[in-house]
Amino acid sequence: MRHISLLMIATVLGTLLLATHSTVDANGGQVRIANQPVGPYEVTVFTSPVPLRTGTIDVSVLLQRADTKEIVDGAELVLSVAPVGGGTSLRYPVTRDQATNKLYYAAEFSIDQPGEYLFQLEIQAPEGAGSVTFTATVERAGTGFWRSWWFWGLVGVAAVIFLWRLFAAPVPERAEPPTGATGRTRRR
Repeated sequence: MRHISLLMIATVLGTLLLATHSTVDANGGQVRIANQPVGPYEVTVFTSPVPLRTGTIDVSVLLQRADTKEIVDGAELVLSVAPVGGGTSLRYPVTRDQATNKLYYAAEFSIDQPGEYLFQLEIQAPEGAGSVTFTATVERAGTGFWRSWWFWGLVGVAAVIFLWRLFAAPVPERAEPPTGATGRTRRR
């Protein structure tokens, strides 16, 4: 019985963790461009968080040779970001130094205003050059505490404690009949 209770607790805790997992991982996220040819290369671009929200944004780029799928070293990448309706275009270097996974090139920057943005990636590499573009919507970041990791951590801890108390509480033992008692029942 205790084994089943622990299994139930582990299942509920795992479900809570999966349900509250945030997709703010750098060098990954939502695929914006997948294996798009640019000269002798293929470009794949990811953005995170998913969905894009105001604040820090990560754009990660996987640059490969089209024929061998080898990772391209020594490329110079620059990302331009501008509001679709017009406004100032900002340029960011996309480097391996900013990437957590060194197979990628990455840029990390901040967008303060929600809206539709045009992203243009310029690529200058040893065997050719080119560019790719995509648009993406940046939503306003939520300020509610229910969106924070610590809130969901507290919910998870409270759920574990509740389930532990519910399912792992000791079952009261039956009282032993007093010694010397006969098997007869008393009448009232």
